[in-house]
Amino acid sequence: MMKLSQMLNNNSYSAVMQMSIIYKVWYSIIMDNLKEVTTPYNFDPYTKTLTIKVYDNMWYSNLQYLADDFKEKLNENGLTISKIIFKYTPKYEKIKKNNEICYEITKKCQNYIENSVKKIDNKNIAEKFKVYLLNYFKHNSFESWIIK
Repeated sequence: MMKLSQMLNNNSYSAVMQMSIIYKVWYSIIMDNLKEVTTPYNFDPYTKTLTIKVYDNMWYSNLQYLADDFKEKLNENGLTISKIIFKYTPKYEKIKKNNEICYEITKKCQNYIENSVKKIDNKNIAEKFKVYLLNYFKHNSFESWIIK
């Protein structure tokens, strides 16, 4: 029977270590124009699957065809990756207000807030919830609320 420390060293710790190595290797093997639009996001040590976030829709569709090439290059650099998944995630620009970095509230976000608030019958609670959501979305992207 395996000790807990051995299990952690074999799975969680190695995944964290491998993820730190993945960052270094990923940015050394990709083209310069991909460094701005891709980020290694997750590595599953059991299935050896690497998930890469892609912030540009055009690159997202093209990178699907290059997954095997990237997998081969990563494995040549000492990693053990069996599959690469690209996940499209829009990147929202942060704006700076009063020395505080904030997100711009998008139309999609405003619609979400309005639709959420109008379902609440108590006006006092509805107004407080609206203020809460506006404050949240000023400091966090809309995707952080919806996509997990």
